[in-house]
Amino acid sequence: MKKYFSLLFLLPCLQNVNAQITTSLVLNQPSATITEWMNNATVTYVVNVLDTVTRPVLIKAELKSADGAVIATKDLSKAQAFNLARGVRVFFAKDVLPLEITQFSGSYKAILMKTGKLPAGTYQLSVQLVNFQNFAPITAEQTKIFNLVAPQLPYLIVPVQGATLQARKAETAIIFRWTPLLPKTAEMPFYRLQVFEVLSYQQPLQALRGNQPLLDITLKGQTQYNWRPQMSFTVDSIPKRFIWTIQTLNGNQQPFIQTASNGESRSEPFLFFIGKDPIVAPGR
Repeated sequence: MKKYFSLLFLLPCLQNVNAQITTSLVLNQPSATITEWMNNATVTYVVNVLDTVTRPVLIKAELKSADGAVIATKDLSKAQAFNLARGVRVFFAKDVLPLEITQFSGSYKAILMKTGKLPAGTYQLSVQLVNFQNFAPITAEQTKIFNLVAPQLPYLIVPVQGATLQARKAETAIIFRWTPLLPKTAEMPFYRLQVFEVLSYQQPLQALRGNQPLLDITLKGQTQYNWRPQMSFTVDSIPKRFIWTIQTLNGNQQPFIQTASNGESRSEPFLFFIGKDPIVAPGR
C-alpha cells in the first residue's frame, strides 16, 4: 500500500515536468538524398521550456517505414547533450539526426551506401526529448509522415519515335526536346544528349552500345538543344537511321539513378530517320 501511494505521488510530478516543455516537429519536403537534409531546413524541431529549471537532455530520433518498422535510429550513447533553459530553442537535422551516429538497418544501409538515397516509399520520422542518463522519455513523441516519390526520368519529345526528317532541313539544324526530371530536385540536374548512327547491319540498341556518338553534349537544366550536324544527308538514296537518348546526371555528373533497373539513368531511346527530300512536281 505504501508503495502504491508513492507511485501516485510520483506520477503528478512526472506529468508536471513534462508539462513544462512543449515540442513541435516540422518536416519540409524531404529529399531522397538524406545528406541534403543536413544542408537546409528539412527538419525543424522546436522546444519551448516554460519553467526556469535548466536540464540536460538528448534528442531521440527514429526513421520508420510505413508499417512502423524502425529502419534508422540515432545512437544515444554517442549523442550530444543539450542544456535546456527557459525559452524557445530550435534544432535542425544535424542536431536531430546526425548521420555520423545514425544506424541504418541492413537493407537500407546497403542502398544508401550504393546510391546515397532512400528508396521511394512512405516513411515516418519520430522525435522526442529523453533523459541524458537513462534515456527515459521527457516529452511526448512527435511524428511526421512523408512520401518519397520515385523519380521519373525525362521522356523524349522531338524527334518522335520513328520520325523521318527531311535531309536539307536536317543539314541545317535538328531540334531535340525532352521533359525534365520529375519531381523537381533541389540540385539542378545535367542532361547528357547523345545521338548515334545506326549502320545498315546493326540493330538500334547495338549502335547505342557500340558506336561512337555523333553528338555527345551535356547541358545543365536545359530540355532543348538545336544541333547543327555539319553533315550531308542529301547524297544518299536510302534514309539514314539514328538513335538518340538522354542520360540524367546529378551535380557530380554521375547517373542520377543508380539501381539495378536503370543504373545509367537513361531515357527510353528513340529511333529517327533522315530521308531524301521529296520531289515536288512542277506547279505545286
